[in-house]
Amino acid sequence: MDSKPFTVHDATASVPFADLSDLRVREAPQIVSAQPLPRPETPAKSMVDTAARPAFQMQRPRGQRHLRFAPLAASLAIAFASAPAASAEIRKGPFLQALGQTGVTVKLELATPEAATVEIEGPGGFKASRASESAKRFHALRVDGLSPASTYTYRVTAGGAQSAPAQFTTAPADNRPFRFVVYGDSRSDPSTHAAVARMIESAPGDFFVHTGDMVYDGADEEEWQELFTIERKLLANRCAFVAIGNHELTSPDPKGQITFLRYFAATENDGRERPHLYGSFRWSNTRFFLLNAMDTWTGDEKEWLRAELAAALDEPGLQHRVAVLHHGPFSSGRHGGNVRLKKQGIVDLMRDHKVDLLFAGHDHVYERGEGQGIKYIVSGGAGAPLYRRENSAPETQAFEATHHFLEVAVDGEKVDVVARRASGAVIEQCGFKGTESWSCKTGDAKAAPKPPAAAAGSSSSCACQVPGGSSSLPGWPLGLAASLVLALRRVLRRTSEVDA
Repeated sequence: MDSKPFTVHDATASVPFADLSDLRVREAPQIVSAQPLPRPETPAKSMVDTAARPAFQMQRPRGQRHLRFAPLAASLAIAFASAPAASAEIRKGPFLQALGQTGVTVKLELATPEAATVEIEGPGGFKASRASESAKRFHALRVDGLSPASTYTYRVTAGGAQSAPAQFTTAPADNRPFRFVVYGDSRSDPSTHAAVARMIESAPGDFFVHTGDMVYDGADEEEWQELFTIERKLLANRCAFVAIGNHELTSPDPKGQITFLRYFAATENDGRERPHLYGSFRWSNTRFFLLNAMDTWTGDEKEWLRAELAAALDEPGLQHRVAVLHHGPFSSGRHGGNVRLKKQGIVDLMRDHKVDLLFAGHDHVYERGEGQGIKYIVSGGAGAPLYRRENSAPETQAFEATHHFLEVAVDGEKVDVVARRASGAVIEQCGFKGTESWSCKTGDAKAAPKPPAAAAGSSSSCACQVPGGSSSLPGWPLGLAASLVLALRRVLRRTSEVDA
């Protein structure tokens, strides 16, 4: 039996959720653009290999959705309205956060207040079982005393409900090779999102990096539920480190960013959650900086980043510094580069402190390039409607409007990236060593189809159409199921409100 100290506590005790309301003062004034852009998005044809499927469209202006399945949902509501409710339901999770060398936080959200228990088994006969201190809907159970680079199995129970067993592997204490998966802009289209998520399930990686815009409206509970439904298996077995996107921000109402922090807050080295929209973590020989790209870059975040980058210069064994932010400084897509980063000297700050790679999203494309001495990739293709190339940034070296994700491998000074379309086909394979520039091999000979021209007369602030129109993609059943479940819940909720 492992004799190391082992503790379990509710992580929300270290940073009380009520304290996050302080964001009204500390964070909200720094948000420059939290609302969706007024210009209508132009959905492009999905890059996923397609087959026939039922045609439907989903448009999501802020705060509402339009489903052609409302009659079906209503019928289901009538059929099942009298069915007895389950004793307990795990609505979100369990999912992993704050994963490090010796600890992890297991989070879950329940339909009703219940006490929750996490059971963990690991190497050397390690076993532990601890319960939360009170009955409530949201739980964040911090588990410390684990061993580095070790695999553990866990499950949670709450009010009679029990999750399926899941696994995670802690971060290494040495500088061994590791892998991770990058994706972003998974909002708006559950069908494409589900297809990409299923491909990611089989991709090798110790953890995930998300470049932001997980949902269309950060204040919409149903959209968060959809995310956790589609990514239930992904998030149960690997930790997602997330850079906040503009769609999670809901200024002046801070509900979106408070919800984001509840689920995906950055943490300190000891696992305590930060009440800020930025943070950093280390894995092996690499330190990652998760940034709020929508900041003005004139205040606290800039000074924090300056101090963190300076400290990283003296960090033993550190070979790579990777910045992750939603709207990056370089892009040939619709939004172009983030001019505030250049104007406020953030790009120069990163370069001078040896940041050698930057991951961004915001433009719904795959793009790779190098600018001002920093190699970058725009990965915003995990579900949102695709954008065309609208300008020719001199930094751009590769560009494709396609739904995709990235498989990244780090081994000493060497970093290799495989960019894959949602079908699994390779876009390109690139890598670099130390301060060298990109070295690439072309991917599959079959090019992805070119996005169609903008639809005439479009007026929605976010015209989110299922890619491919009347065509289908492999992941549509899960997305369709998620949409039907959400619609049914809305009808049931309205029915209960009328009865009350």
